[in-house]
Amino acid sequence: GINAIMEFCKRVNGYVTEKEPWKLAKDPANQAELESVLYNTSEALRALAVLLNPVMPATCEILWQSLGANEKLGAIGNQPISNVATWGQLPAGSTVTKTPVLFPRLEAAE
Repeated sequence: GINAIMEFCKRVNGYVTEKEPWKLAKDPANQAELESVLYNTSEALRALAVLLNPVMPATCEILWQSLGANEKLGAIGNQPISNVATWGQLPAGSTVTKTPVLFPRLEAAE
């Protein structure tokens, strides 16, 4: 189960890397695409938070709060895993707040 969740996480990371929202944000003509990328990323993070909550509750709670999900969807612990794949649970235009780094980059030992 965890391996499948981590594969999903890698795909989300790949999506963000491919779409480059930091570049889209520099050109107002890309606003619609930027909003789509940010929304899809937020939805993916919502799903990951629910899926990983049983094994990483403190980290997932921080992520859940950052997504503004608690106000819109209720407590993370009350989210049924069976509904995690239902896309569109976060209302469009939700405010995402900055968090401390949740997963620091690991540097290879030399």
